[in-house]
Amino acid sequence: MSEEIKGKKKKKKGGFLNYIIGGQFLTSELVTRNALLLGLIILYAFVYVSIRYEYEQDLIKIDRLTKERNELKNNLLTLESEFSYSSRQTELEKFLNENNSELKITTRPPYKINK
Repeated sequence: MSEEIKGKKKKKKGGFLNYIIGGQFLTSELVTRNALLLGLIILYAFVYVSIRYEYEQDLIKIDRLTKERNELKNNLLTLESEFSYSSRQTELEKFLNENNSELKITTRPPYKINK
């Protein structure tokens, strides 16, 4: 009789773990009555995770595009400053003299043409 009690104790030790791992809890009355609710909860969890993933991807894309826009804006400012520097009269004169151009800067002031 003591052997039977020891055998039952051994079964009870792993009883709950075997109940879960063996999948016997899926056939219990509580789970079968609420199977639709459990399915909806799982579905909502998947939808939540997928929406959150898309949101994070959009944030990453926004950050990347913002950095790219700022870089392009800085490049534009640099080009504008270089252009304004190179279009000054002294820089134009220097450029024309260095390239031996026939163009010369006029010394006469502009005047109005009358018809």
